[in-house]
Amino acid sequence: MFAFLRLVLVMFVCLTLIYVGISISSRERRRAKLKQRWRDKHGGEGLTKDRQAFIQRGLKRYDRSLRRHLILLVYILPFGTMALVIYVINFS
Repeated sequence: MFAFLRLVLVMFVCLTLIYVGISISSRERRRAKLKQRWRDKHGGEGLTKDRQAFIQRGLKRYDRSLRRHLILLVYILPFGTMALVIYVINFS
């Protein structure tokens, strides 16, 4: 039982590190795309405050997007697979 709990704890820590890395990377990519969209639309002109507001609005939309929530599959898939394997081994 303790070996299983240790496995789950180590797995959770590793998956958390992976989740944080993917989350930061995805958010930075979105920020870069928003900056590029601003440059394409305004040609480098425009107020810096307007650009910052544009990027902040885009990131708020990103925070509510499906893509952001799909990153949670980093937790769901491994733990779900482990639960399925345990079920199949014990009850089949």
